[in-house]
Amino acid sequence: FFQEWREALDLVRKAGNVRLFLSCSFASVRYTFLEALTYLKAAQSASGWKKRKMKKCALKTIQLIRGWAKKGNVNVVHYLHILDAELAVLKGNSKQAIASFNAAIATSRRNGLIQDRALAHELASAFFQAQGDDNWVDYH
Repeated sequence: FFQEWREALDLVRKAGNVRLFLSCSFASVRYTFLEALTYLKAAQSASGWKKRKMKKCALKTIQLIRGWAKKGNVNVVHYLHILDAELAVLKGNSKQAIASFNAAIATSRRNGLIQDRALAHELASAFFQAQGDDNWVDYH
């Protein structure tokens, strides 16, 4: 389902709150991150009340991850950078999006999280492609 955000949103909706069944596990943390990312990407392609609803769902889920980070879970910091970048894209704040994508890539690289570094590069590339900046598209 790579870059198929509508299908991903359908799966998130069908799954319901799987955190009830995956508590205290990596899968729960990963699902929460992907849920927030899915809502943000859905909001970026929506308008009106649907956009506001998707953004609200994303922010609620991001708050969970922020709470984990505040409690000392360093393994979610790169997730927050990716989500902050996508939230900045949603708000139209290009400078913040670029800074957050760079922070996500650097944090993922430093922590050896290859798959999340690749995801951050792919999302950054899509952002730059939407901006028409082919130089940075090729870099990412």
